[in-house]
Amino acid sequence: MLAEIFGITGVVAGSSWGFLKDRRAILAVQAFATVMFGIHYGLLGAWSGSAMCAVTLVQAVASLPERRNRATTILFWSTVPMIALLTVLTWNGLASAGAAFGMAMATLGRWQTDTFKLRGFFILCSMGWATHNMMVGSPFGLASDTMCFVSNLWRLRTELGLRRPRRTPPAPALTGLAAST
Repeated sequence: MLAEIFGITGVVAGSSWGFLKDRRAILAVQAFATVMFGIHYGLLGAWSGSAMCAVTLVQAVASLPERRNRATTILFWSTVPMIALLTVLTWNGLASAGAAFGMAMATLGRWQTDTFKLRGFFILCSMGWATHNMMVGSPFGLASDTMCFVSNLWRLRTELGLRRPRRTPPAPALTGLAAST
């Protein structure tokens, strides 16, 4: 029952960030959802997922500042070897591979300052985590993955509409002018 409570809370938070526009708000809500899912996975005994959630928190802290400095850059990218190490230490087959792939895509997404690129990486991230969540039997994780996937596709579609240059219709032909011969 306790795992379900944390899972449901993770779903609510994890389902909402994809609709946000502000990068810092996205990262803050992701961090909260990560804490909920980290506890959820730990209660399920899904240690790869729980470990990747801990790495996510380090990345979220390093990603929050609008301007990157040397310290936040080093902190952020130091998580890459942590992902590899924790994956090996908690290896559980396809579940661990899915969590590691999802985490790698999330890492690339969090580094983006452009929300369009961030969303593209998080679409890939949701596919990796969906694999993990199917393998460990987390319907809450799958629900969050589905919402992440759908909401980010929806926001990408919206952003594409804003970025795409609008086509202007051709100028109407001038009437009443006859070609002179």
